Amino acid sequence: MSAYFKTVLRTIKNNVGRFVAITSIILLGIAFVTGLGTLSYKIEISLSDYWQEHNFCDAIIKNASPFGFSANDIEDVKQVDGVEEVQAITSLDMKIDGGNGRLYILPTENGKVNKLKLVDGRYPQSADEIVVEQSSITINKEYKLNDEITVWGQSKKIVGIVKSPLHMFKGEEPFFDVDGSTDKNLEIIVYVDESYFAMPMPKTDLWVKFENMPSNLFDGKYIDDSNRILQNVKAQLGEENLVYLTAEENVAYAVAKSYNKKVDVIALIFPLFFIIVAALVVLTTMSRLIEEERSAIGCYKTLGVSNGKIAFKYISFSLLCCILGGGLGLGVGVAALPHAIYPTFRVLFFIPPMSTSADLLMGLVATAAIMLATMGVTAYLIAKDNRLQPAQLLRPKAPKAGKKIFLERIPFIWKHLSFKYKSTYRNIFRYVKHLLMTVFSVAGSTALVLAGFGLLDVSRSDGLAFDVSMVADSMSLIAAVIIVFAVALCILVIFNLTNMNIGERKREIATLKVLGYRDFEVSGYIFREIFVMAVFGVIIGLPLGYGLMAFVFEYLDFGSVYDVKFLSYVFASLLVVVVIGVVDWMLHYKIKKINMTESLKTVE
Repeated sequence: MSAYFKTVLRTIKNNVGRFVAITSIILLGIAFVTGLGTLSYKIEISLSDYWQEHNFCDAIIKNASPFGFSANDIEDVKQVDGVEEVQAITSLDMKIDGGNGRLYILPTENGKVNKLKLVDGRYPQSADEIVVEQSSITINKEYKLNDEITVWGQSKKIVGIVKSPLHMFKGEEPFFDVDGSTDKNLEIIVYVDESYFAMPMPKTDLWVKFENMPSNLFDGKYIDDSNRILQNVKAQLGEENLVYLTAEENVAYAVAKSYNKKVDVIALIFPLFFIIVAALVVLTTMSRLIEEERSAIGCYKTLGVSNGKIAFKYISFSLLCCILGGGLGLGVGVAALPHAIYPTFRVLFFIPPMSTSADLLMGLVATAAIMLATMGVTAYLIAKDNRLQPAQLLRPKAPKAGKKIFLERIPFIWKHLSFKYKSTYRNIFRYVKHLLMTVFSVAGSTALVLAGFGLLDVSRSDGLAFDVSMVADSMSLIAAVIIVFAVALCILVIFNLTNMNIGERKREIATLKVLGYRDFEVSGYIFREIFVMAVFGVIIGLPLGYGLMAFVFEYLDFGSVYDVKFLSYVFASLLVVVVIGVVDWMLHYKIKKINMTESLKTVE
């Protein structure tokens, strides 16, 4: 192993805390981006796979004529280029068991299009037996096997519960009354087998299946192909007394498409905040690492090591963090988040099994973006030191000159502060770059936590319409995931910044201990600065979170910032403060373990 490579490994070993912190922050951000980014794709493919398995119709043609479709009409449609299968059925909206119902007369067991799947019981075997759509159980009342219900004035026995690919939505579907109005909702859907129906009925609907269609029914090409073939069908049949419907008019399809757009909005906006906060932390960490290794860089230059090799040492440090964090983040995002969130889809639909397919595009783009940002920042920082002469690098960097801070110019406040608070504020404003990095990192985390609480409040709002409320309810878990990830990000940010602060000030901490300061007093000296900067971050993060919520709600098309409760602002602030307290408690041991003799021997 070359000496150069050993120095790279030694740098990682000596800065393992920073290495782990950067890797963890990148992992968290990429996992969040990947998990949310692939969720809508998972929903699309899962539904598409299920619909294809059950021959979901690509189009429905409804005939308003009392005579329905003739055998010649059906044959004409079958001959249209692009049509694979046609099934003629009878669909009637009427009073069933005292409620607004829909009666389908069709082959219940051997249908070619929109195949019924038996959930419980069996298929009808006589004229007085029917099966009930599973959505009826949740819409109206709990129908059970062997119940007797009245259909068309006749008593029918429920022998089975089925589910149709046409009726996967758990919300309200319109009931078409005899006068043509649709201001009522369906309460029950039943199926009668046409083989046992007592009298011939006109075929009111044609369920049409197209051939060679894309596998993803939400893909733009699927919509284009459906419309193109449907135009051919219209040219064959004409449009008098006929209504042509595509998958886009199906309630489940339309709701899923709308829902996915909302998920995509969240998947685009929130991860952007994560990436920005992660980039800020990386910038802070790498700038401090390079500052600490000025003398080592000077030695390399003295020994004739090229600027490129010196730069590569630090770029490889950040690159390795990106590779590990990005790779693990992609894996966690695909394996964990969709599995945790997908079940919430059950609020809206009778969900099919989740597809194993995944869309890694957003995760890969985010990984590439943070990798370029991280390496770019590192290259920029090391380039500044590479321009200096070895003699300049080997000399310790002159400490920043002290000067009066703003509070010192207000005697009424300054003279009433104790020495420990005066030193705290002087240290905070002495290093403005560190202050800004800490404040904006905490502000970003606070904004994300608040936005998560806000989304949770809107999801629980009582003022939403029924269907919109169902969509909002299904997003409750997404809101909870946002809060959890935002808090985790806040923990990592505060831990990393505080840990670096302690590492940089070992000599100062040792001096305080020699002067008789007890451990908890020394900890207070250090943690007080972090706490004050974090409070500034919270103060900035609340209005930032308000703006983020307003932006998100505008694109989600439901809820508003006025639905967000005051307690959410309080909880978001307290949660960040609690995180700071927990992190400080975790790092108190590090201050206790600082060796005074070794620390005082170091040259700053």
